[in-house]
Amino acid sequence: MPPLPDAARRRWTRLLLASALGLGLLAWLLRQVDTAPLFAAFAATPHWLWVLAVAGLWASYALRAERLRREWTAWFAADAARGTAPGFVDCLGLFLTHNAAIVVLPLRAGEAGYPWLMQRRFGVPLADSLRSLLWLRLQDAAVLATLAALWLPPFAPATRAGWAAALVTAWLFATLLGPRWMSMAVARWPATSRFQASWLAHRNDRIGWGLCAANWGVKLAVLALLLQALAPLDLAAGLRGALGGELASVLPLQGPAGLGTYEAGVWAATRVDGGATAQVAAGALALHAFSLAVALLSAAMILPWARRPAAMLERTR
Repeated sequence: MPPLPDAARRRWTRLLLASALGLGLLAWLLRQVDTAPLFAAFAATPHWLWVLAVAGLWASYALRAERLRREWTAWFAADAARGTAPGFVDCLGLFLTHNAAIVVLPLRAGEAGYPWLMQRRFGVPLADSLRSLLWLRLQDAAVLATLAALWLPPFAPATRAGWAAALVTAWLFATLLGPRWMSMAVARWPATSRFQASWLAHRNDRIGWGLCAANWGVKLAVLALLLQALAPLDLAAGLRGALGGELASVLPLQGPAGLGTYEAGVWAATRVDGGATAQVAAGALALHAFSLAVALLSAAMILPWARRPAAMLERTR
């Protein structure tokens, strides 16, 4: 059998390391878990909460899809020769397919599905779809970092209120004065006009930022409510745990489906105020399984869209 090329060997090495890390973390976190309280928490969780959680995740998916629709509507409108922009249903199918690839494939390899789908189905050049993907991830990172700075530190209520006011003020200044600052930068440094034209011309809008923040707010609230029901936590610790899990899910070193790293993120975030226990890790695993199931079932529901040829999409818009 011929030896593997260096690139393939490195990919397999990263995959094995990520899988070993994730499974090792999971085994360590669950080493002292008693499953009886978890099953009891499952049984005690009211049916309406599960329905609310599914509806909340679907609402976050819809916000993501609308965010994509706005971005690509502006991009296609800039040049009539580009054709017809994808509609809301098209963007919802794009997001759900891309999201399923991300949660299943290790090492964030599913991210490659976004530019591939944009080129295959809508004729968007790879360079433009890659810029879009990077911008979406930068927006996500900015919102998550702000929420982490607001909620993870163990501040007293008065200190937290002051810190929240400072963060909100900073965001308002950036939102209201950002376009003026960019215009001043272009006037002073003309080279920045290329950055503005290729990166910000059709995507740095306030509604896009609002959709991003709303998406994360809805998703984290839903996951926090479920985590509170599945683990011995109050709502504040549940919010920290949900935020910690989402922060861990963006790490570049991920095993299959993010197993282990997600649970470790939830557990570590709840340790901020000493609330983490072995049962929190078990609740995090149950929450993770629920999120994966909703993501994959939602992608399966949109499968007819994914199988339709691009020509049919053009005729039915």
